[in-house]
Amino acid sequence: MEIIKNIESGEFGVEGEVFFRSFDKYIALSIEDDNIEFAQKCAEYLNELSDDVIDSLCKASIRYCNSFLEAIGEPTKTFDKPSDIISLIYPSVLLVPYPEEQSEPVIHMELNCEWEPEHGMEWVVRGNKVLYVGAFNGEDPWSDFSEKETWNYA
Repeated sequence: MEIIKNIESGEFGVEGEVFFRSFDKYIALSIEDDNIEFAQKCAEYLNELSDDVIDSLCKASIRYCNSFLEAIGEPTKTFDKPSDIISLIYPSVLLVPYPEEQSEPVIHMELNCEWEPEHGMEWVVRGNKVLYVGAFNGEDPWSDFSEKETWNYA
């Protein structure tokens, strides 16, 4: 099976589809420049995320979900296990940024979620560490996330 398929140059860079093993489906792929080699590294990294990283993403997504629901006066949700939140999340785009000097692969994703249909959510993972989980703000995946903002549930 191809990890990346249907690559085409478009008005806003290169686009295609990438397979996301954790959700067992193809999602959109958007590459800021034409560096297909770096996009391939990011796609492989996406599909090799450790169980610990996936667990951290799920726990952070639950924190975001319940914080958002609390803020709008809705009842919070409980889950038997952290991965159960995946049924409420719909990954939409893997955003591949311009590679930095070290070209370390990064996961920068836009996702839809049942609790926040207007703004969706965003995940940033680099160096096997979950750096950002929250509303989609178009975060820079190369940023220093050492100081967590209140809207970052990572």
